[in-house]
Amino acid sequence: MSRLKRWMFHLFAFLVYSYLYFPILVTILFSFNPSRMATLPMKSFTLDWYMKLFADPKLWVAAKNSFLVSIPATLIAILFGTMAALLFQRHKFRGSQFLQLSILLPYILPGIITGISLTLIFKFFHVESSLLTVVIGHVSFITPVVMFLVMDRLRRFDKGLEFASMDLGATPLQTFFRITLPNIRGALAGGALLGLTLSLDEVVITFFLIGTDNTLPIQIWSMIRFGYSPQINAIYSIIVLLSLMLIFFLGKRAFFSKEASR
Repeated sequence: MSRLKRWMFHLFAFLVYSYLYFPILVTILFSFNPSRMATLPMKSFTLDWYMKLFADPKLWVAAKNSFLVSIPATLIAILFGTMAALLFQRHKFRGSQFLQLSILLPYILPGIITGISLTLIFKFFHVESSLLTVVIGHVSFITPVVMFLVMDRLRRFDKGLEFASMDLGATPLQTFFRITLPNIRGALAGGALLGLTLSLDEVVITFFLIGTDNTLPIQIWSMIRFGYSPQINAIYSIIVLLSLMLIFFLGKRAFFSKEASR
């Protein structure tokens, strides 16, 4: 690669990363701004917005509700998605393509359509809006994510290992837990992390199904509607920090696992 091409590549990479990460850095910076107005230059640094954030009970309740929704929804979606992936990958039957598309629809359709559809269904069966209905709504769009990740892993999995296990006397259930599950756990972990992220970030479907409760994204949206508060910058900064810690932990664990396997 010539010097000019290398320089152009570095410039392009710098512009792309600046576009992606500069807003994040600015938001974190303004979380320490003593003024409510996001203006530069900053006269000093303060932790007041973090103190007010930790003293706000509504935000803590909303954060708790977010985890009460996202964790059960992700676990249920992992179960349903894995079952669906095994069904479509291990068995060929008429109408399987249509059934796959039906499962995928809640993920590819706009959230407002999914939210309205689920609301009408719950109203028809006289089910009151609550965190439970939100969990059901989130399961509908996390399940296809898990399903396709697991299906992709199963396509690259040697089915001969399963046949060999059953030839040696293992039952289908034992074969799944001892052979299949260890080979697809990476896809399950990826689906769980992606599903958890999608669930914690969901606003539109949650808005239609939440009732009188609030999740963290809905609470933040309500705060923005009635006047911007630098507490939002503080929330954002904490979420970024937790995400970076999770990425670091998973990356470090994967690195040591790879080193141990050598």
